[in-house]
Amino acid sequence: MQIKKRCNKQGCREFVEDVSQAYCEEHKGHTNKQYNQFRETYNKEYVSFYKSTAWRKKRKQALRRDEYICRRCKDEFGLITIATLVDHIQPSKIAWELRLDIDNLQAMCDECHAIKTAEDKIKYNL
Repeated sequence: MQIKKRCNKQGCREFVEDVSQAYCEEHKGHTNKQYNQFRETYNKEYVSFYKSTAWRKKRKQALRRDEYICRRCKDEFGLITIATLVDHIQPSKIAWELRLDIDNLQAMCDECHAIKTAEDKIKYNL
């Protein structure tokens, strides 16, 4: 079975032919720079956590545990897609004390992470 990766552009459902690339042909050159600048301006503590060595090590540990496969794609759809992100099952904004708990982390592809984030915003009123 060939491993496929989705385009990193939020909402794009296209698959990238070369898994070493981040975006499909339509979204080449796109970045999340503007979003990250917005977050850094308004929540420095939150952003500094995601830049910390502790988070980077825990993130890598979660990706390895899940074999770099998106858990949501695998469990819900039976698809094998490359995980590029690590998600907090209980959002760190809700359960800050669980932010480095490996049992609260799951590997996800961009699209699944965007969907879960939207669901969390509604569920937790974020």
